[in-house]
Amino acid sequence: MSRKRRSRARDSGRHEPALQKFPWALPAGLLFLAALIAYWNSFRVPLVFDDLLTIQRNAGVRFGEFHWGLAGRAVLYLTFTLNYVWSGQEVWSYHFINFCLHFLNGLLVFVLAEQVFRHVEINEQRRRLYAGLAAAFFLVHPVQTESVTYISSRSELLSTFFYLLGVLTFVLWPEGRIGFFCSFAVAIPYAIGLGSKETAITLPAAIFLYDFLFLARARLVPILTRWRFYLTYILGASGAIFYLLTRVLKLTVTAPQNLSPWHYFLTQTRVLVRYVQLIFLPVGLNLDYDFRPSSGLLEPSVVASIAILTFLFLLGWYLRQRAPVFAFSILWFFITLSPTSSVVPIVDVIFEHRLYLPLAGVCISFPGLVELVYRRLRDRVAIPATAGAYSFILLIALTTGTVVRNYVWGDEVRLFTDVVAKSPRKERAYNGLAWALYKRAEYERAIEVLRNGMRNVPDNANGFSETLSQFYLKTGRYQEAVEALQKNVDVGPPDLRALAYNDLGVAYLYMWNDLQARRTQFSAGEYASRAESILKPAAEAFLGALKLDSGMDSALDSYVNAMCYRGKANEIEAEALERLRTKEEFNALYTVGKAAFNGNDYAKADAYFERAEKVNPNIKIMFFNHGYALAKLGREDRAIEKYVQAIRIEPIFIEAHHNLGQLYLRRREYAKAEEAFREVLRQDPKHVSSNLNLASIYMALGRKTQAREHLQTVLEASPGNQQAVTMLAQLGS
Repeated sequence: MSRKRRSRARDSGRHEPALQKFPWALPAGLLFLAALIAYWNSFRVPLVFDDLLTIQRNAGVRFGEFHWGLAGRAVLYLTFTLNYVWSGQEVWSYHFINFCLHFLNGLLVFVLAEQVFRHVEINEQRRRLYAGLAAAFFLVHPVQTESVTYISSRSELLSTFFYLLGVLTFVLWPEGRIGFFCSFAVAIPYAIGLGSKETAITLPAAIFLYDFLFLARARLVPILTRWRFYLTYILGASGAIFYLLTRVLKLTVTAPQNLSPWHYFLTQTRVLVRYVQLIFLPVGLNLDYDFRPSSGLLEPSVVASIAILTFLFLLGWYLRQRAPVFAFSILWFFITLSPTSSVVPIVDVIFEHRLYLPLAGVCISFPGLVELVYRRLRDRVAIPATAGAYSFILLIALTTGTVVRNYVWGDEVRLFTDVVAKSPRKERAYNGLAWALYKRAEYERAIEVLRNGMRNVPDNANGFSETLSQFYLKTGRYQEAVEALQKNVDVGPPDLRALAYNDLGVAYLYMWNDLQARRTQFSAGEYASRAESILKPAAEAFLGALKLDSGMDSALDSYVNAMCYRGKANEIEAEALERLRTKEEFNALYTVGKAAFNGNDYAKADAYFERAEKVNPNIKIMFFNHGYALAKLGREDRAIEKYVQAIRIEPIFIEAHHNLGQLYLRRREYAKAEEAFREVLRQDPKHVSSNLNLASIYMALGRKTQAREHLQTVLEASPGNQQAVTMLAQLGS
């Protein structure tokens, strides 16, 4: 043998054992590449929709204050907390974790598919190819974007991960030794899955399905030999189901009004058919579907949907022995969707992320379905290539669809514009788009969006007018805001009327601030008259809110302000002190403290705020004002504590973040100050003071490019701002 050939032989001998030792390396690498191509443009998608509640406004996430157990999806929120510790609200880390979970789920699907194909395919290479195609279908399907790209849908990723682990624990367990120990092993991922999302509750049924189709060969008798396993999980699952239905779901699931379990079931027949369509033809994807409830059993779309679903179910049962893989996918689809698509009403009847777990089983039939269609077509007409080639073409098309869908997700305005176009009768769509524009300071466009919403969704005009009034205030159209709010004060339940009264009072205070800015234009008498014509109805509005809801702290704070502006501080203080003679009451204590605060008597304000905090330690505005008073008294450490407490109560309290940033800036704690001001800009990107302060920090740190960017933002929001102009001149070219 020549030296060259001997060298090749040695190289081959080195490589072959490596491939045999790591048989998963190549498919895992290819699946990772497929997932990365599909989601490369998702890592900068902003926080949207429910992310405001699950992350930005969630004190449990930001301060690690949550409870363990099945209730409250503790596992999910733990991961969000770890993300927050890692990168704050920088979205890339949240998307990175979501992507990793999605990829891991793809690997679990690959393992599950390979085990399924062992029962129907002898050739190992074909088994692995089919499993790889199934996993790739799962990873790159466009309908998965709502679960992967939408950060709050991590619950689907986590619960599916532990769900598949539970199924695989059973699948990989030696068949002859399935018993008590196996059931206990399955119970671990089952419990963690329930702590991620309650829909993991169907795991025992999925295991039974696999056992029935592939181990028992569609016969019940062999299953009875595994009674030890099933006895344990039937008792445990029954307890979990009872606990979730009676305790957890009451806290985590909101039932829609005027939709009975029967009408919800009828609606879900149509939803399930839509889900089937999305699997096979993923077009028209939508974050917020306008899916109207069904009115009766004889509704044509309901009759047609029931017929389609009945056919699918019977087909799955018919194929249980002839084609168990297809039967597995069909029945898995029904089992995994049963928690959200049965008779338990949920406020949102349809969401794409609910297809994430069902697709894990459905995708296993993808290679076989492509091959079946290919063979049928080949028998009729001459077609080129192979079934595998067409599978790859379909995967490329699906990947392209996912990239395009992630592009839509990549911009909040673009996303909600898409929702409005597809759900033009959905109030939430217009509000989402309007707030996205508001964050960009595009107030006139936001107002036009809300007006379109009022025209297209006239039944929710009151809800639109409340939001519209806030935008009017931002653009200086105070009278229009007042007129919009006055329509709501006598409409709806007491809590909504109280909110309307409070908002009306706020509108008058905007008018008051505007009057103060133009004070030099009026004589003393005219100014006083105009002030009273504004402040009196403002105080009456806040008082109206307090009569409907005495615990509305924002109305109380603003009422005290309005009365102080009217020169009636002594009057309301005397009334409050009279009440304090009989009871240590929060509203009275806060009134005295705030009146002192408005009179610049910060020591007295400190004393009364301290007493008020002992009565009710959950009022954000109290801690905010207390922090301000303490800062004025030079007690910066205690002031910081109060601002942090206010933020614990309301994590997106931008005024508290701003003042906290100023304290840190004064102490030259630049990193903390930077984070505080950035928190403000996440909610209000063109906030002038925060941009100026960040520019100041970056100038001190020598980061001129970043400083210049923030100063340019200031000049966009406030043209000619002298401080920004001066700082830009200092930066030079």
